[in-house]
Amino acid sequence: MFVGLGFGALVLGINTSGVGKVAAIWLILAYLLHTCGELSLSPVGLSAVTKLSPVKIVGFMMGVWFLATASSEFIASVLANIASVDTSNGKAPDLNLAKQSYLQLFEYLFYTGIGFGAILLALSPVIKKLMHGVDKELNN
Repeated sequence: MFVGLGFGALVLGINTSGVGKVAAIWLILAYLLHTCGELSLSPVGLSAVTKLSPVKIVGFMMGVWFLATASSEFIASVLANIASVDTSNGKAPDLNLAKQSYLQLFEYLFYTGIGFGAILLALSPVIKKLMHGVDKELNN
C-alpha cells in the first residue's frame, strides 16, 4: 500500500502542477513512501522465508525471494518503456505530453498498489491460520 501511496503522491503532484514542471517535493514524498514500504516488507519477508521454509531448502527459498525482486525490476523496465516519451537531444518535445504519459502510468500503479494491498490485508487472517503459530515468532 505504501508503493501505491507513493505513486498517488506523484499523481497529486502532476495534477497540482498546472503547466510546466512538477515540484521536487512530490518526488521526495514518493521516495519516502516507497522506502517506508520497503523497510516494512523486506525484514519481515526475509524472516518469514527463513522460518516457514523446510530446513533443507532455506537457502533455495531465499534465492526465490531475491529472484522475485529481480523479476519486479524486469516488470519495472517494461512499465518504463510503456510510459516513455520520445526525446531528441535529451529534451521532451512537449512537456505536457510527457506529464500526461506519466500520469496515466502513475494512476495505474496507484490503483494497483492500493488494490493489491487491500486484497492482502483481507487475506491476512487466512494466511496467519496457515502459518500455524510462526507469525507469533515473527513479531518477536
